Amino acid sequence: MLHLIDELKVIPGVMGACIVNSQTGLQVTNLPAVFKPERLTLVGKHLLRLYSVGRMNFADLTDITLNYDESVVVARELEKNTLVFAICDPAFNLNLLTMSFNLLHEEFKLGNFTETVAETAAPVEAEPAISLPPIEKEISGSLQNLLAEMKALLGGILGPMAGFIFDEVTDNWIEQGAPDFSRIEELIEQLNQEIDDPDKIDRYRQLIASAIKGFQKG
Repeated sequence: MLHLIDELKVIPGVMGACIVNSQTGLQVTNLPAVFKPERLTLVGKHLLRLYSVGRMNFADLTDITLNYDESVVVARELEKNTLVFAICDPAFNLNLLTMSFNLLHEEFKLGNFTETVAETAAPVEAEPAISLPPIEKEISGSLQNLLAEMKALLGGILGPMAGFIFDEVTDNWIEQGAPDFSRIEELIEQLNQEIDDPDKIDRYRQLIASAIKGFQKG
């Protein structure tokens, strides 16, 4: 199954994909490491709920597509409580992705999934759970407001996964030192590494400029 997930990633515009079960969580993924297993599981469970609601009105529902300014999420239910979803750029090739979903679905129905789950999911389960303190307990109220605005603005750059990425980067930033405005540039640089596109980095800096000035003015 992992090789089929990797084939999805080869499609132009597809960032990566994963398979999630509502009971056992993440089964396999090839998305960048910033997408943590627990967050991917949460997204998968939300998508499964959308399927449940969608079937009430569309009995032949197959794929779900969520379109955002900077990205697209496409999901296919493989069986009850299990689905695959891919995160893509807006210009991705939908026809190729649909064909690959069809192939993956057939492999799943043939039972070519069990052994791969054991190989790919085990390392995730073996990782110790790390409980990070909530950001609200680590920083001042005014800085919380600034970070919340920066997080919202990142959504216009990275789409539906922006919130997850922002939370992970911010957690790492807090671990590296005091969560103080004097270190805000460090946080921005770490976010820029995740954006990884010069034009989008410039756009994000323009978006957050007024929020930062407002914070400085008090």
